[in-house]
Amino acid sequence: MKLKEFLERNPTINTAQLARKMWPDNKSAPSKLTNKLNENIAGDSKQRITEKDLENAKAVLKELADDIYKTFK
Repeated sequence: MKLKEFLERNPTINTAQLARKMWPDNKSAPSKLTNKLNENIAGDSKQRITEKDLENAKAVLKELADDIYKTFK
């Protein structure tokens, strides 16, 4: 499953917050994620989710899931 499909199926996940955790040093992280998910053109190429982005998103989502599990354990 692609990240975009996962986020569409799980609307309770706030993509802006996910982006801020994926790229904490980037002030425009929410726009960056939106551009990558929609494959918008920036410069002369499409923005795409890379394997590194996917690994980063999985790590952030796993951390969130672990926090939820610990909180309600």
